[in-house]
This record gives sequence, C-alpha cells and structure tokens, in this order.
Amino acid sequence: MTWQLSAILAGHTGDVKGVIAPTDTLVVSVSRDRSVRTWKRESSNKFSEERIFLGHANYVNSVAFIAASEQHPNGLIVTGGSDKLIHIWDPENAGDPLYTLVGHKDNVCSLFADASGHIVSGSWDKTAKIWRDGQCVQTLEGHTQAIWGVIELEHNIVVTASADKTIGMWKDGKKFKTLTGHDDCVRSLALLPGIGFVSCGNDGAVIVWSNDGTPLQALDGHTSFVYSLAALPTGEIFSSGEDRTVRVWEAFPNGDIASGGSDGVVRIFTRNKERVADEATLKAYDDENAASAIPANQVGDIKKDDIPGPEALQKPGRKDQEVRMVRIGALVEAHMWSEADQQWSKIGEVVDAVGHNRKQLHEGKEYDHVFDIDVGEGVPALKLPFNVTENPYTAAQNFLDKHMLPQVYLHQVAEFITKNARAVSQGESFGSADPLTGGTRYTPQQASSIDGSYNPWGNDAPKASSSSSSSSASASARRLIPQLSNVPFKDANLAAIQKKIGQLNNDLAPAGLALEDTEMKELESLIQFLGSPPKQPVAKPQLLSVLLKMIHSWPETNRFPALDLLRLLALYSPSIAETPELVSSLLDEARTNETNLMLVSRLIVNLCETELGRDVVLGQISKVIEDLDNESVWSSSNKNLRIAAATVYMSYSTLLLKRHDDDAIAIQMVGILAKILEKEREQQVQYRLLVALGNLVFAHESAKESAAIFEVKRILQAAVTSRSAVEKASTSAVTNEILSLL
Repeated sequence: MTWQLSAILAGHTGDVKGVIAPTDTLVVSVSRDRSVRTWKRESSNKFSEERIFLGHANYVNSVAFIAASEQHPNGLIVTGGSDKLIHIWDPENAGDPLYTLVGHKDNVCSLFADASGHIVSGSWDKTAKIWRDGQCVQTLEGHTQAIWGVIELEHNIVVTASADKTIGMWKDGKKFKTLTGHDDCVRSLALLPGIGFVSCGNDGAVIVWSNDGTPLQALDGHTSFVYSLAALPTGEIFSSGEDRTVRVWEAFPNGDIASGGSDGVVRIFTRNKERVADEATLKAYDDENAASAIPANQVGDIKKDDIPGPEALQKPGRKDQEVRMVRIGALVEAHMWSEADQQWSKIGEVVDAVGHNRKQLHEGKEYDHVFDIDVGEGVPALKLPFNVTENPYTAAQNFLDKHMLPQVYLHQVAEFITKNARAVSQGESFGSADPLTGGTRYTPQQASSIDGSYNPWGNDAPKASSSSSSSSASASARRLIPQLSNVPFKDANLAAIQKKIGQLNNDLAPAGLALEDTEMKELESLIQFLGSPPKQPVAKPQLLSVLLKMIHSWPETNRFPALDLLRLLALYSPSIAETPELVSSLLDEARTNETNLMLVSRLIVNLCETELGRDVVLGQISKVIEDLDNESVWSSSNKNLRIAAATVYMSYSTLLLKRHDDDAIAIQMVGILAKILEKEREQQVQYRLLVALGNLVFAHESAKESAAIFEVKRILQAAVTSRSAVEKASTSAVTNEILSLL
C-alpha cells in the first residue's frame, strides 16, 4: 500500500522545526512559535494536543528524547533553541524544565540523545558539545561553520555535519576523520543500525556511509536542499527537503512517519489501512496540495517553452514519486507519479521562487536577507544578515557593533533594512527608536574617515545596497537575559593603522625610538596575518614582540596604533595570553590616557574569545573591575571609552554565568554596576551595563540578595521614570527582565 495521510496535528502558530515520535502513541513537536508540544493518539487516525511546554525565549529548533528509566519513568524531552539553551522536560509536566544546559553561544540547531541519557548538541557557534549528567564533558571544536547535524555512533564516537561542507568524526573529543563527499552545506545525519549512517545537504545529495566513514552509496533524486533524514524500522531511508516542503520528520516504531512544515502543521502518514484518515480529511488534504504554489527552484530550472502539454501525463512515470511538469495554457503544473496507484496526481502550480521563503546563507547560517553595505571607496562591502522576525534596529545595532561603525548611522541602516526587507509586524510596532542605544536622538562627536586616515575610535559612513529575497513573518520578542556570548571588537582599518605607524615611526627617528628595518618587516607580517586571520588561534610570539617594543618604549600618546593591533592579535593568537601580567601592566600604563585605556579595555574583551585568554582575564578580574571603577572613566565625555569599559563588565558577567563559586566577585560587581547606572544615561553604555547586571542576578543568588542592599530596584525604577519615551524604548526590555528577576 502506498503512503496516505493518517492524521493532521494543528496547533503551532509558526514553522515546525522538529518532530519526533518516541512511541506509537506520542508525538513531540517544536516550532518557531517558541513552544514545545506533545500529542497523544486517541484512535488509529486521530491525535489530540496533550501539553504545551513554554520555556524557550526564542525559536525552538531541535528536539530529542531520552528513553524511560527508573529515575525518569516517563522518559525525557530534550529541546534546543535560538536562545542558546537546552531544556530537559518531563513529558508529563508542562511546568518549568527539570534542568537547563548552558554553554552554547548561538542557536542550538541539532540534538541527539541515547538511552543512557547522554546528549550531543550542535550549534551555530561552530561547536558540538557532549553532555553527561547535566554537565558538558567535551566541546568539539574544529568546524569553520555552523554544525547542523549530530549523532553518536558509539558511546565515544560522535559524527557532526556542518555548513562548512564537511562531516567530522570524533573519538574521545578529538577529530580523527573529515569526510568531504558533499559539495555544499551538510544539513542532517541519521543512524543506520548495522551499516553506519546517512547524510544529506544543500547539494541535494543523500549519502550512505559505513561506520568507519567509507561512502557506500549516493541516493540521487532531490532537486534542491535536503533538510532532514530518518531510517524506518523497515530499513528504508526517508529524506525531506525544499523540493517537497517537508522540513523535519522522524519514524514511528510502527512504521508511520511524522512530518512538520513551514505551515505550522504536523502530519502523520501511514501505509496501514487501519490508520488512514477519513475521506473528508483526505479530500481536504488533496485539494490543499493541488492548490498550492510550488517555487520553481524546488523542481529544477525550467523554461515554459520547453515544457510539454497535458499529453505528457498519458505516459506512466519512470519511478515512484517522479515529478513531471506540464504546461496548461499560461500555467505550469507539477504532477507526481504513484507507482502503487499507477496514476499522476497534481501537487501544485509552479511559480517563480522569489517571494517564497528562499533563504540565503551567511557564515553558515540561514537568513531571509543578506544586504551588502558599502563603507568606503576601495573597501569590500560588509554583509548585513537579517531575518524578518528581527527588530530592524537590533539588527542594525549588531551590525554597527560588529564592524565598529559610528552610532550616527544607526537610524540610516535600520531604515534601509525596514524599507528593503518589507518586514510585516503583526501586533507589534518597531517604533522609531533603537532598543539598544536610542540612536534616533544621538549624534556622535567623532566620526573618522576610512579613506586612509586613521582614528582608533571608529569608521566612515555605511552606504547600504541589497539584492536579497523577500519574505514576511510576525515580529518576535526575545529574552535578553541571560546573554551567553561575548561581544568582541573585531574590525579595523589595517591599512590606515599601518600608515599611521609609519608616520609615527618617522617622527620618532630623531629620538632614536624608531623601529629597525627587520622590525618593520615583522610589522608587515603582522598586518598580513591579521588581514587573513586563521580559523583557529595559532601561536605567533614573533608578531607580539614588535608591538610590545612600541607599547613600552614609545611615548604614551603614540602607543595607540600598537594597542589597536594588540587587541586584534588577541583574537587569533594565544601568545598574548601567555604573558598574563601584560594586562595588569597595560592597565597601569593607560590610566592617564583615554584612548589607550579604551583600547586596553577592548583588548580585555577580545581575550575572552579564546580559552587561554579567558583564564587570563578571570585571573585579573579583581584588578580590572576595580581599575575601571574610576570616576575619570564614567565622568568622561568620551562615549567610546565608556562603551569599552561597559563591555568589559558585560564580558565578565558572561564568564561568571558558569562560575557559581565567585560570589564575592559577583557581589562586588553588582555594587559597582548599581553605582554607575545611577548616573549613566548614554543608552548603549547603559544597555551593556544592564546586561552585565542581569547576568549576575540571573546566575548568582548572592548577587540577587546584594541587589537589595545596593537598592538596584530603586535605581532602575528611578532611571525608567526619568527617561524620555525614546530612551525608555531603548532599555525597557532588559530593565523589565532584571526587575522580574529581583
């Protein structure tokens, strides 16, 4: 018997991103509507919604299940989302999660769980993590793009699929093999017991591999992205992708399959006559399929003139589920062949793909739009990714922060996004104010040129252009606390820095302080290294030596280009972290110079990007937070200095999320932050300080208790009362979250 519809599970209000069926009577689905839902079988072809689990603050993108045990007789549901968290739930209790796994820095897009409770997670942060008893025991680092699929072959062997087009095989936390059979991003993996595993990807390929990573068979047939895989108890492999609209599905133990789509509906299909849907449901489903519009890119490249007429349907198909297009007047219809029924069935009308949710890839992640932003003549355009569910001002602010562009361009970039993305807001207005910095009212005092002149404070005006696809969705609020990821200072105009160093070097020659020719060559090597940095940090002690000479021997007012290069080098080389006393000495030397202190603060933030660097800054935490707790910093009219210092506190707060034994430091920081927030009114500075405060209150009970002593509630409420409407819009969300935690 061919596959037929068995049941429709309607309830989600957003795309269904994952669905599993742990038993014949239970279905678990997760969605962009931020919910996890369980469905219980009532009869052979009917399911009812049983429970709704609300705990994720953003899209829920992945789901797994841990089988029942003596400790958990109902089993456990495991879910991961764009809020970077993994929640563990009791299927019979829709209250709070039993516990939460914290560690990923970006969307948790793939999960695998075995019967013993071991969990493997994959994330857009380019890492996979192995969890045992609620603790991360290993972090797998080596992929250069997002990890979209994870499975565990054996207890100590993990396989990862990545947007970098490779599959990694890991043993005891170390990669021992890289598989390169796919020509594009690898999207999903599934176990094939007794054989190995199967993979699929954006190249439309489905590949079967042995347990040792030997390719066994390529399954051809898809004409577009293949998103997900499952292996049925019958030994059959099922794949779903953009050419059939099914997104994510998993097999029932009884051989049925469940699929979830972008229409927010879960559908059950069966080959068992007893579980087929009733005639009314089947007819409604067939009518819905026939009326649907299929983007042209889902059925291959087509030219209307080359498509045959309806007479082509008089010939039988060559294989089951073959898709054939025919031209009916000005329309093009797609029909699918059923081998069992020996007939063609219309599955939709073919239209052009533009406007039908075509996604774009940027740094291994999918976005509705990727805009090109020109920042100056001769400078490569910068990429600005955007999803229509985002607040345009949030996306614009993230773009400015990432590329260190002046705040004056915030409103300009946000308006460009709004105009070109044509986002649809349902019941929520984005308003005219930046939610992070109140950018509509702020005009910076300093903006530099990117045409060759060097200013360590910022870059030139961005000009936006785009050739992106369009789609629409409802605006979705996201929780801001806890913020788990660091916000490094990554971008700079290397050519301008090099030119400035050359100028200063000539000026210092009469005093005998100029760099020697060999040192200038070392500096050129450093510029080249930073211009094309490695994907993984590498030791470069020789590149550090010339910077240290400039920092320690050049006059204080001439050190800033070297410090600027040093904060960039911290991102890509552990050499700086190997001299932990350097941070303390640089802080001491920079006390009287605002530019230098700003750059040292940025250096501290950037050190948090590497494991060794995090150890160094944590070792210096008392000195750093005390040195920055200085009236000269927070009374300075230089906003860039205050932003850098606030980001230091925010970076420390993200590190302290995982260190629950640092109560004394947490209490000390709450006191410092409360004092600064009582006076600080610049929105971007204020926002980062609020995030730091929120992280501490979220993770440390002692910090929450000390907040009462430092009158944090009064300070936050007074600040809200004193702000204008525009200012309130910029920080009200994070302020309200902190107040709710208190």
